[in-house]
Amino acid sequence: MSMGALKFIVWTACAVGLGIFLSTGQVDGRTPLQHMERSWKRAVKPDTVDRMKEGLEDAYEDAKGAVSRSTDAAPRERISAEDRAAVNRIIAQKK
Repeated sequence: MSMGALKFIVWTACAVGLGIFLSTGQVDGRTPLQHMERSWKRAVKPDTVDRMKEGLEDAYEDAKGAVSRSTDAAPRERISAEDRAAVNRIIAQKK
């Protein structure tokens, strides 16, 4: 067995051991994972994270719709009818 394989086995065993300790070991009546979850909930407001997540999902859906739209579709009109009429009047005056 080479030295690299032995290092891999030792590091893997350490990682598995740490994972088992974090999920089952008791510190002050709670597991370390429960302590981390508790401090996370105190530091980060879940409603803020949820609102940000919803906003990102909406932006993603909008972008996905804009990208997947076929090229035959007419572009969206961003000019109001009043602005369009004003532009037409200006063009008509120049003729």
